[in-house]
Amino acid sequence: MKKFLIASGVAVMALASVASAQGYQFSSNLTVGSTGPDVVALQTWLIANGYHIASIESGAAAKGYFGSQTKAATAQYQAAKGLPSTGFFGPLTRGLLNGGAAMAGTVNATTCPAGYVCTQVGNPASNGSNGTVAGPTGITTPGVPGIMTVTAGPLSSSVLNVGAQQVPVLAIRVQAQYSDIDVQSLTLDLGNNTSFYNKLFNTLYVTNGTSVLATQPLNSGTVVQSGSEYILGIAGFHFIVPKGTYKDIIIKGSLNSSIDTAYISGNKKPTAANGLANSFNNVATDGWLIGVVSQGVRGVDGAGLNLYSTGVVGPQILTVNSSLVDNAQANVSLDYASPLAAAVPVTDTTNNQYLGLPVLTFDVNAQNDTLHLHDVKVSFVTSGPGSITAAYLYQGSTQVQSASVSGGIADFNNITDGTNGATIPVNTSLPFTVKVDVTGVTGATSITASTTAGMVVYNSIDGTTAISGIAAGNTQTVSSVGPLFTLVGAPVITKAVQSTDQSGNATTSYSATFNVQVTAVGKNINFGLAGSSTPMFSVAAAANGATTSLAIYKNGSIDYTGTAGLGNYNTNSTVTASYSQPTNTTISSDGTYFTLAQNQSVTIPVTFTWLVKNPGANTYAAQLQAINYENQGAAESTATFMTGQTAWRTSSI
Repeated sequence: MKKFLIASGVAVMALASVASAQGYQFSSNLTVGSTGPDVVALQTWLIANGYHIASIESGAAAKGYFGSQTKAATAQYQAAKGLPSTGFFGPLTRGLLNGGAAMAGTVNATTCPAGYVCTQVGNPASNGSNGTVAGPTGITTPGVPGIMTVTAGPLSSSVLNVGAQQVPVLAIRVQAQYSDIDVQSLTLDLGNNTSFYNKLFNTLYVTNGTSVLATQPLNSGTVVQSGSEYILGIAGFHFIVPKGTYKDIIIKGSLNSSIDTAYISGNKKPTAANGLANSFNNVATDGWLIGVVSQGVRGVDGAGLNLYSTGVVGPQILTVNSSLVDNAQANVSLDYASPLAAAVPVTDTTNNQYLGLPVLTFDVNAQNDTLHLHDVKVSFVTSGPGSITAAYLYQGSTQVQSASVSGGIADFNNITDGTNGATIPVNTSLPFTVKVDVTGVTGATSITASTTAGMVVYNSIDGTTAISGIAAGNTQTVSSVGPLFTLVGAPVITKAVQSTDQSGNATTSYSATFNVQVTAVGKNINFGLAGSSTPMFSVAAAANGATTSLAIYKNGSIDYTGTAGLGNYNTNSTVTASYSQPTNTTISSDGTYFTLAQNQSVTIPVTFTWLVKNPGANTYAAQLQAINYENQGAAESTATFMTGQTAWRTSSI
């Protein structure tokens, strides 16, 4: 493999030549959930070598459990060594910490010029074949002089968190003209406040955005004073910028796991007013500062000439915030799959009960840290003869905990860390479902569930976490007698131009179809046909108490509910409802209604039609909002649980 080097005598280092972890030999793969002496040894080595595990270093947690912070520290070490930064402690990483012994039998001795980053080709650890090293690519324009231009590059965020590791703090954009440029050293200005390296940062890294090219610890031996400024030099790396292009050097920093609140309270920035005055290039500026001194970037062109940046780069103003753990937050909201308002029959008609009725699904989002539920209080508002005897909290199909219901409250409390289903990984959301046992249902019993402000969520070090939001579910009505209505498929709406008069006014017909499935629970149920005084689907309010079944939405807002006619539509048309007696039902002697026998089910298609004159750009949708029925031998009733539920509404056209 051809290697391009700009000078002879470049030092060579073996990829496998890495100091072992103080003689300890790791024997197994490790990942989140692993325990034992290998985990203790790994955590001890990581901390000793500057890869911080905040919960252990603070004393909040003991060594021996491989958690999310150990995974993050392992990933940082892997990134520093050019390995895939997965956080999984597997054969490659284990081989490095074992002094290369684990790799010796599977990889030929492969070398990479010092200061370069090389890439392993193939996966010899899995198949036993010999691996090769790809790169590095050096100067491809030998003998050609070039021009180097250095400016500030974009930084994704200037707000950093206590304990954050290898986070971007400065972007340096290097542009190469006429020749490739090999950037080999940097001189950084850390401002005139020693707190930058004494209180906040412990290490800075030169990276190409992904791989670490050079590492420099911050202390009184590496940072020197030049006038009023504190300067840090970093050399011994190679960052190739091809001619005619630009590339960004990303300076990353690792912050101390513990920082005095005097330097972070309220996102504190150093100013003269708070006694933490700072300056860059002798110009006073509020904030923690980092930049590049004049002539602080040195590159070498194809002719072997040293090129230096002109002027200063920066400063980049940084804000140090409290740690991600301290800023962790649980965001609670209603899940999209939470049960819609519905009327359901009891599942046990002998004992008049419904066991395990889903009443609420809520989401918990873990912001900034891995969280776990510790205490969840759910309140219930009920009416009717039935009562809730027990409640259950589920994550998916896993039951997290059960609780009795007292005073309308179910308290799922003291959920310990590690309880199956109770942990929410950082920056993810998980849905939790609440189910209840409803007993004594001798009539219609309605239940509405919601989370309360009494929820307690712990962060990864078992500290309490701020909570934002609550989730209120839809009303579920459980009945021992009556109809169960469900919607089969999504409702459909269509439109067609019927006619256009001599003035160009177009009359458009709209049709909306709903397929309604009905099950008779407890007894026979009667439904009026279109010609009866109490039709199943009514299109206008009536003195006999029949409720209007249809609401028409115009441009997203209700425009018709049957009470005001169709005046807004500039036409004399009326809304019509078209449906007929389904099979497997009995027609009355006068032909005005049909009867659905107890425990039988049918699907009834109903189509609503109306006309609009000159709809223009207006859009229309239809909402099924009420169904009239009669429990045999009882008074006329109406189901309205679907009112306002978008599942019972067509799209807008």
